Order: sequence, then structure tokens, then C-alpha cells
Amino acid sequence: MFLCVWSVKTTTLIETSIAVISVDENGIGHQYFKDNTVLDIPEQLENLEVIKTVTEMKPTPFVISAGKNVIITKEARDNAISIEPLSPINASAIVVQNLAYRLIAEFFIKVQKPKMPYKIFTDKESAYEWCKQFVVK
Repeated sequence: MFLCVWSVKTTTLIETSIAVISVDENGIGHQYFKDNTVLDIPEQLENLEVIKTVTEMKPTPFVISAGKNVIITKEARDNAISIEPLSPINASAIVVQNLAYRLIAEFFIKVQKPKMPYKIFTDKESAYEWCKQFVVK
């Protein structure tokens, strides 16, 4: 199960088939992909609906992290840009735990060229701090 590393109260938390998605009292979202999951388009769309719910469609920066052995299909990576305008996420701080995750994140940013701010981090605390600048008051 996902454990938040901050001493910040979570206001809304919903678990999907592959992720735990929440928004905290400071207006920062968290999306944690569970161990041994495959993110394909159906799961991506399920998560999008939950993100819309937990954010109440307010522009929200997100810290995104993943457990072990998470796979994102090529179809889901390609679809990510298509659904970006439908999402209330206004900035994504991607926390990578290993070189493979870093390469995937860098490849996505370079090839897909997302419209919103994306930044890669190796620790959740720095990612969280970076997200604070994108909180809409």
C-alpha cells in the first residue's frame, strides 16, 4: 500500500486497479503506481477519471511515483498526449527510482513533448517542493 512520506493530511484518496491517487491539503496530487502493474489505455482512462474526481477538475500539480516492475505500454505513452488536455494535472513531477524509469521518463518528455511542465526527480521531497509553485490558489 502507498504511504505518503510527508506529514501532510490527504484530503481525498482513491485506489484504482493499478494506482493510488490522492490530493493533499496543500493542493498537491499524488499518483503512485503499484508494484507489478501494466499501464495500458484502459487503466490510463480509469486513472484519468479518478484524477478528475480527486481534483474536482481544479488545475493541480502531481507527484508521480511507481513501485517495482511497472510497465507503461507504448499505446499508453502515445495516448498520454492525446488525453493531456482532458486532465486537470497542470504539472508533473516524476520520481524515478532507477535508471530504467529515468530513461522512460526522459524518452517520454523528449519524444512526446508534453504541453505542461514535467520534471524528473530522484526523491519525493524535491518533487513535492517543485510542485508547490504550480498550486492554484
